[in-house]
Amino acid sequence: MRGPFDAVFAAYLFRNVADPDAVLEAVRAALVPGGRLAVHEYTLSGRAVDRAVWTGVCRGFVLPVATLLGDGDLYRHLWRSVVEFDTAGHFARRVRRAGFTDVRVLPLPGWQTGITHTVVARRPGAGTEVGR
Repeated sequence: MRGPFDAVFAAYLFRNVADPDAVLEAVRAALVPGGRLAVHEYTLSGRAVDRAVWTGVCRGFVLPVATLLGDGDLYRHLWRSVVEFDTAGHFARRVRRAGFTDVRVLPLPGWQTGITHTVVARRPGAGTEVGR
């Protein structure tokens, strides 16, 4: 990754990479001091009801339709990758451990509340780098 960049936006990336921490390190290094990160991702809240809604929507609608259209394996991966990935809170802690500050978790409104979140953060400015 080149840089430096003022901001980086990633959507539906981190639950699909082998080493999310390494990707966060690379993004942090590519940002200018004070640069912003925004990650939009399926990250469950950690509440049982949100996991149940996600599973119900997938098993009751998404997977049957996807299977009928020949994309069942892809959407089974989607369901599984979401339930196996970090909760929103755990992902926010992962972002902080990577050296980002001002980390906030913003839930998506509507039926996806508790299922999809945007995590925003900032690389510390010059002279304010945090330790790892």
